[in-house]
Amino acid sequence: MKLSLNTYSICQEIPFDHLLGILTSNHFDAVEFRCEAGQAHGVELEANPARRRELRHRIEQLGLQVSVISTSQRFESPDPKVRAAAIDRSKRYVELADDLGASGIRVFGNNFPEGVPREDVVRYVGESLREIGEFAEGTEVNILLEMHGEFNYWEYALGAVQIADHACVALNYNCDERDLVDGSVAFVLGKVGDQLRHVHLHDLASETYPYLELFGLMKQRDYQGYLSLELTYSAGDPDNFVRLEAALYRSLLARLGEAG
Repeated sequence: MKLSLNTYSICQEIPFDHLLGILTSNHFDAVEFRCEAGQAHGVELEANPARRRELRHRIEQLGLQVSVISTSQRFESPDPKVRAAAIDRSKRYVELADDLGASGIRVFGNNFPEGVPREDVVRYVGESLREIGEFAEGTEVNILLEMHGEFNYWEYALGAVQIADHACVALNYNCDERDLVDGSVAFVLGKVGDQLRHVHLHDLASETYPYLELFGLMKQRDYQGYLSLELTYSAGDPDNFVRLEAALYRSLLARLGEAG
């Protein structure tokens, strides 16, 4: 398991150089760039090839990687033109991810439009994922459907990935209290674990989500991907908040080692 920092929302106002400093001083393995949100890091589609090479060089020079390019693209619309536009934009993000050496792009199903049968929406999402996955063939980029919104429910998210039926398409698990059965996340991970290639963590001090259990289950699965801290920022020193959460992550892993 490798630790990544998602720039949403904790680092939304932190420039690229400052961000690199936070990553290295807190021993992160990677960064997940939130794009399409006007963040200060400036990593967006508009970066030209020379700028992309420069960004990758500066990141890798510090022993870091880009874990995922986190987009806002969604595919639940019943309008084929809306889905086609999202697919085309997602393909451009595949190119950006490939240029930066990222392991994937994050996309959404998210919600069910009113009056549209749910099985149709799951199919829209799955077929969209397949087309982007086909575009990504020959790269190391995964198309990661986040379990988010109404697609947080494992059956919808997994169903879309199964419809896509493509080696480049997988799930981005998003730690959510709604996943718990009798206080445990084991049931949901048992359903989707074989399709997980990226994980979003939130406040590790939470008493309502069993992060220690999650880490243990991921370890049992020999998960080799990224666990990406997605921290909500409201006030205070973001640098200090990141530092505390990174320390909590390592403390939990240490406890897991002691228990094992």
